[in-house]
Amino acid sequence: MRHVNLLLITVTIILGSCSSDPLDVDVSDVDFEMSFDRFDQDMFAVESAQEMKSLNEDLIERGGELYEFYVGEMLRSGSVYDDSAGYYLYYFVSDSMIRQSQDDINRVFPNFSNYELQLTEMFKRLKFHLPDASLPNKLITYNSAFNYGVISTDSVIGLGLDMYLGKNNEIISQLGFPVYMKDKMAEEYMLVDIAHSWIATNVLKDQGETFLDQMIYYGKLRYLIDAMLPELEDHLKIRYTEEEYDFSLASEDDVWLFIMDMNWVYSTDMKVGLRFFEEAPTTVGIEGSPGRLGQFMGWQMIRQYMEKNPEVTVAELIAETNTAKFLKTYKPEDE
Repeated sequence: MRHVNLLLITVTIILGSCSSDPLDVDVSDVDFEMSFDRFDQDMFAVESAQEMKSLNEDLIERGGELYEFYVGEMLRSGSVYDDSAGYYLYYFVSDSMIRQSQDDINRVFPNFSNYELQLTEMFKRLKFHLPDASLPNKLITYNSAFNYGVISTDSVIGLGLDMYLGKNNEIISQLGFPVYMKDKMAEEYMLVDIAHSWIATNVLKDQGETFLDQMIYYGKLRYLIDAMLPELEDHLKIRYTEEEYDFSLASEDDVWLFIMDMNWVYSTDMKVGLRFFEEAPTTVGIEGSPGRLGQFMGWQMIRQYMEKNPEVTVAELIAETNTAKFLKTYKPEDE
């Protein structure tokens, strides 16, 4: 009897250790590396315009077109190749409010080693599921003067750490951002924003024309974030608070019936698309809702499709263009 009990325990442990989650994968053997460069710390360490001029030449080499965009578009400081670039950039890092924001960045992100590990793991997962997908070779951090969170080129990711200091940060609390945006200017949303930026720029590019096309586009995008950050809480994956996520789950069936009653599933009306998919404090017409309910529902549509078709790989999901397949399996639950 004792032998039988031990055998049962052993079998239970073995079965319990075999996950049925297709996104729970081992990426230890996936070959991927990326580098990380703290432009913000280098820039705020200079002590003169002449020193900044020299650093600017170095950052041109290290940052390429992303650095050009950072200086020219984010900071509105002209061309990095201008003879006065060092002067303008030194003026930027000498501004008292900007220096305070950099002090806050150094306090919240004194080093980036923990995130370096998480980001490397995140992109290993993307490579595991989509072996042919474009991958970044570098991530650059900067102080964006509260202009940009994340931006991606075809090879580099730029990250404005000032945009993730938290809604209670002294400077953020005084800036003119809407409350719903300030609530998401927090460190816990940073990895999702990086994944979203990279996917939208380099992996999924065609949003289609109809309401359903956009649902599927954003559903695939959020499912890729599921794949890249499987252990992250669901509400963070779609940049919601817990309350916003719970509302969306509870109202999903009613909202879907409303969309069908309005004959919007195949609509190409841009105003309808803006209401349901673009960043906003609420989805107009749905009382008490968060913004982007169309994205949320597209995500649930793709999740249901994958649950009902366990043989489908992530790569096959991304390649699938038959929208009817996704629509057929979508049955929102009435909570």
